[in-house]
Amino acid sequence: MNISSIFRGTQTAAPSKADRSPKETAKIDGDYGTILDGFEQVGQSLNQIDSETQLKPASLANAKDSQLLLMGATAGAAVGGSIGLASNLLTSWASTPEVHVSSTVTDVNARTLVGHTEDRVPTYRDVNGYGQNGEPTTSKQLDGWDIKFKPTFTSAKVGTVTNQTATVEQGVGNPLGDALGGMALGAGVGTLLAGGVVITRKLTGKEQYVPGEARKTEGDLMLVAKMGAAGAAGGAAVGALSSMLANGNADTKTLTHETPLFDSKVVGQIPANYHQNVYQGGTTNPGTQAVTENVPRMEGGVAGHFQHLAKDVKTETVTAGGMSLGEGLLGGALAGAGIGVAAGVLTNVIRKTL
Repeated sequence: MNISSIFRGTQTAAPSKADRSPKETAKIDGDYGTILDGFEQVGQSLNQIDSETQLKPASLANAKDSQLLLMGATAGAAVGGSIGLASNLLTSWASTPEVHVSSTVTDVNARTLVGHTEDRVPTYRDVNGYGQNGEPTTSKQLDGWDIKFKPTFTSAKVGTVTNQTATVEQGVGNPLGDALGGMALGAGVGTLLAGGVVITRKLTGKEQYVPGEARKTEGDLMLVAKMGAAGAAGGAAVGALSSMLANGNADTKTLTHETPLFDSKVVGQIPANYHQNVYQGGTTNPGTQAVTENVPRMEGGVAGHFQHLAKDVKTETVTAGGMSLGEGLLGGALAGAGIGVAAGVLTNVIRKTL
């Protein structure tokens, strides 16, 4: 029912003609007819307004190819991002992360000087002369020997060091990463589906775009901003919950890294290196040379007995599956904002087309 039909359906009581002169009655009838004519004109104008402002029925023919592709991409991004954010929450709840620790034990040996070896390296000098034909020649002649001494050791185990490594399984990703992955995949799938619709309507000739005046909408940017803000708030809540669930399922192990400590010490004496000339009748005592060795540091014990190897011990904490609250909040908020913006853009395109 419109306004004109209301006016046409209004019953107006006829004025009483009692005690009126014929002239007055004729004037009243004329005014009444004028009023009815005015009502009829208003009704016609309202019918025209109803017809001009009526929205076109929803149809693909209202949307351009580019608009269909944009709708497919934004719808896919919104749905895919939501699925990615939900999958992160589900993974945080259902995951059973674990840190596997393996240890490597290495023996530490101390070397004790027990003697030395001698190495004699011959040396030569050049001797100049002349050949049978008087040409100059050069020959090598033994000059002597370089006598070199090397220490010899025995080795004995004095302790061990342990070093641990970790392998992390089934860690939980950031909500932002899962949501972005879902948005990218969803946008791709949505674009492909929309592209299929575009190709189909070109091949079949059905639902082809019919050019027309673009619909005027207001508050497009405000709508996108509001949906982005709403998405950010919802995403932050999901991210915070994901972090709490992930931390509840987290597995934490402490790794140990040991390094033996060494001291540089003189452990004994061996003969010093010297040169023996072939023409030298006797050999002068060359003296001795100190042997320096990196010796494992020992500590503790009583009166030099029952000592143990000194070590530098460091620890490392490894966690699988955990997520800080800040990481969950920020990642979820950014992911939700992206999903909300995509949904806002999709809504605006639908408002302008379908």
